[in-house]
Amino acid sequence: MSNEQVIEALNQCGLDADSGLFSRMRTTVSCHGEVEGLIAALQNADGTSSLARLQHAALVSLHWDALLSAWGKSQPAPDWLKRLPAFDGEVLTDGAPLDIAAWDYGKVRHRSPAAVLRPAHAQDVAAAVKFCRAEGIGLSPRGFAHSAGGQMQIHGGLIIDMKSMQRVLELEETHCVVEAGAGWDVVLEAATTIGKTPPIVTDWLKVSVGGALSMGGFGFMSFWRGTQMDHLLELEVVTGEGELVTCSRERNADLFDAVKGTHGKFGIITRAKIPLEPAPERVRLVQACYGNLRAMYRDFDRHTRDQSTDLIHAFAAERSRSSIVTRMNSTEAIAFEEADVDRLLAADSGPWVFNLELVDFIGGPHQGRHGLVDVEALECEPGLVASWEMDWKSFCFRVPPLVLEEQFKGAAPHPELCAWVPMNEEGRALLDAEFSRLHPAEDVGNGPVLFFPLNTAQVGASFFRLPSAEHCLFWGILRRADPPEKERIAQLMADNEAVYGRIRSIGGERYLPDTPPDTAAFWRTHFGEKWDALCAARKRWDPDGIFGSSFGNFT
Repeated sequence: MSNEQVIEALNQCGLDADSGLFSRMRTTVSCHGEVEGLIAALQNADGTSSLARLQHAALVSLHWDALLSAWGKSQPAPDWLKRLPAFDGEVLTDGAPLDIAAWDYGKVRHRSPAAVLRPAHAQDVAAAVKFCRAEGIGLSPRGFAHSAGGQMQIHGGLIIDMKSMQRVLELEETHCVVEAGAGWDVVLEAATTIGKTPPIVTDWLKVSVGGALSMGGFGFMSFWRGTQMDHLLELEVVTGEGELVTCSRERNADLFDAVKGTHGKFGIITRAKIPLEPAPERVRLVQACYGNLRAMYRDFDRHTRDQSTDLIHAFAAERSRSSIVTRMNSTEAIAFEEADVDRLLAADSGPWVFNLELVDFIGGPHQGRHGLVDVEALECEPGLVASWEMDWKSFCFRVPPLVLEEQFKGAAPHPELCAWVPMNEEGRALLDAEFSRLHPAEDVGNGPVLFFPLNTAQVGASFFRLPSAEHCLFWGILRRADPPEKERIAQLMADNEAVYGRIRSIGGERYLPDTPPDTAAFWRTHFGEKWDALCAARKRWDPDGIFGSSFGNFT
């Protein structure tokens, strides 16, 4: 293929490619392998079905990413590194820190920065932003990088590793103030020392405060309490002009709203003031196992709408003894009767098993909202329901299934789909059809499949996309690519997009820590009628477009 044909084909896949750059790549010896891989992928286009076209586009994008990374490694260090200002923090320009910053938890897209800054304070962040703006360099903040689609990565630019800013600055009865690089584990550790908790707790605490607020910040109580974005008193933000701005509902309210759930594209959160409330003394957990989706969905839906428990989440896995008897977010076993387990294993009702967890607070300000979950009223398999109690801190520090999977199986790419599915008859029918189609091992790689409910009326962030239905559920297909090759990753990504198309057709939306297509068309479609307002806000808060990851390259 000629250079012009390659560029045209890349553009047809939604990728913005430069002919001059590709010409230089093609003549660079260290890039030859990646160039050949890209051209082979382009020449193997199969337009016989929409799924084949999706897979082709995904495969081409993965090869293009790999070529950009190879090109970056072949180039000398950029001159701007010599002009970096003096920071109180640390600047790293080679070795493991750059290798780590080139990946996120999904391990699908590889994008190598030229440098990593570990800032000492917000002034370092502001100085970095001003420098990059003056030099025309892209940058991106990075916390624990628990995303799966390169949302916090950038080719050849500057990564600001916010984890170096994780101090608790204030701890009071009513609130705490923390630097945005702190994990929510740091917040919980501090709060529980005085018997307090933030209102919303994520299922995995090793995500940064700033990162969670920039993505959404959901918990298993979000169906009646909203998100971490909705429980904030104040933020400190560095805008794209390098200005350090304090904002809240009463002060600079437009910026306070704009930075929530927008991936750090309007500003970098450097500090958060988070409300605290008395923590529950303990929690009572009920775990019920179901041999089919419909029965689980009925209990899930009923407790969501009735608000008859405090936390709800569910998990689907391949039917096995382990998936039936293991406590959710744990490796501990439940002492079910063997006959009850064997009966479900012998049932001819498909390859999936579904576990539902319902959690009631004991003590604290919310006890008494409802009675304890009645295990006798659940429609689960006979004998396969158990209850137990834990203290609040131990409950919060449990480990979610995706993290447990990597601990036991080793690291692998995770091309994920995270979506909001309306909780209505259309949504239930869609889930039923998808679980009938998908096999947990062959199609998901035995990665986790997760559910939790949400009341959309509780979410106030202007740019965060949700269904119009009052109740929806998070559905996360956290696929594992095994073997971890581009072709397999592209196959799973393509099926994700096909599923997403069906979800959109019934009024569902996307939650975007997952693995989305990296194209302008995708982002415009995602934001829909909010796109023009999003672009206007971007122009206001980041006028030179230096926040370049995620949708930042397209606004």
